[in-house]
Amino acid sequence: MTMQIEQVVILAGGKGLRLHELTYETPKALAPIADRPIIWHIMRHYAAYGLRRFVVCVGAHGQRIAEYFARSSDEWEVEISDAGTEATKSERIAAALPMVRGDQFMLTYGDDLSDVDPRRVEKLALDSRSTVTLTAVRPRSPFGVLDLSPDGKISAFTEKRPMPQWINGGYMVVHKQVEDFLHLGEFEQEVFGGLIAVDKLHAWRHTGFWQAMNTYKDYVELNRLAARGLWPVAHSDRCDSGAVGTGT
Repeated sequence: MTMQIEQVVILAGGKGLRLHELTYETPKALAPIADRPIIWHIMRHYAAYGLRRFVVCVGAHGQRIAEYFARSSDEWEVEISDAGTEATKSERIAAALPMVRGDQFMLTYGDDLSDVDPRRVEKLALDSRSTVTLTAVRPRSPFGVLDLSPDGKISAFTEKRPMPQWINGGYMVVHKQVEDFLHLGEFEQEVFGGLIAVDKLHAWRHTGFWQAMNTYKDYVELNRLAARGLWPVAHSDRCDSGAVGTGT
């Protein structure tokens, strides 16, 4: 299946305050996983599906990110969009839209790694005619989970069991019609709320690899996985065939 989408927009403008050990002087997007920045791993995944044109939305330490790509030898087309250090995600997306070719684009966060097949997300976006189609994932609980009987007897203890709830894992397909909603406010709150109201927000359920890098613990875990060779690769059979509409 060949993708119709040509471009990926990556949100890499956050200050990374929960990773302050790493991000005091280094952009979060350049935090090294194995021997490469996390944003490189994200781009490599998309490139495996033929997506080699990127718009990187920068903010904090944006010049450092621009310099990294100016020196890069990878055969990717990278444009930098800088809406300022204090811009919201909605403002960063609005600033990047003039650089996007075509009516739809992939949108992803610069700190989440996954083996999701973007072709599956694109197909749901086309079938549902949604303005935003995100990848829904079930993160693992950071705590050990107890199975308890009514009298308090423990029947099982499971480390880091997948949570029952689905969350937004990024790796989105977005139609340029989103421009009509960006004025509502924060992207994941007000904009998503506006899309739900008109039945234009859907999600592809992904049951394969997904890991965010929000904290230093997450950073250490990703490097541990990389050291053991447990690294995300593109396996379309790891995506289930279900899709959940978040409108009706």
